[in-house]
Amino acid sequence: VYDSYGEWLASPYSDPKSGKTCQYCHMPPVGDDLIVFPGKGGFPRDPARIHSHQMLGAANEELLRNAVTLAAEDRLTGDRLSVTVRITNDKTGHDVPTDSPLRQLILLVSAQGADGRRLPQVEGPTLPPWCGVGDPEKGYYAGLPGKAFAKVLQEIGTDEAPTAAYWNRTRVLSDNRIASFATDSSSYVFAASPGESPTVEVKLLFRRAYKALADVKRWNDPDIVMATTQVALGSR
Repeated sequence: VYDSYGEWLASPYSDPKSGKTCQYCHMPPVGDDLIVFPGKGGFPRDPARIHSHQMLGAANEELLRNAVTLAAEDRLTGDRLSVTVRITNDKTGHDVPTDSPLRQLILLVSAQGADGRRLPQVEGPTLPPWCGVGDPEKGYYAGLPGKAFAKVLQEIGTDEAPTAAYWNRTRVLSDNRIASFATDSSSYVFAASPGESPTVEVKLLFRRAYKALADVKRWNDPDIVMATTQVALGSR
């Protein structure tokens, strides 16, 4: 279940000649040249060899915002607005998301007409129920245009999925996380008026736990925006 090291080992990052270690990203040098005060016996050291022990990870928003590259392009053909979104894991030495099977990436894709109205989706993937059924304004995104990425576990015996109880007997029901240097591409089609200039907004969120479980536990950790982009058809 927790296999960040195995994911790194299977990636180009593990190449001793051209790769990067886990410490490179999670324990970077911070610029200090002392680890002990001079009055207590410390002496200057090479700052490049003094690493942070904060173990930067999923709690560090800057690290998350520099994990992947998000790109989108659109095309208006008659009354159909086609959108293609690509997410490339080009800055991470393991799958994204990694570690806890509760973690998810949620890709939200929306299109608005020139008058600000939300354009209806006519083709393309939508977010699964485990992204939360309810008011999108409160973080319940099930059914909206987009895609979710996670290692989904199913409990053997009860068939509950997704499950957080990985200490019980579980199986991997699905795993569509993005491996190092891999790119995920998804396409969406929205109904538009011919000749108008719609705007497409794409947002990639990091979520720490499944919405239903977070509600039960009363966890209120906000989703973190990892990347966002906007494409205005009429601006090109």
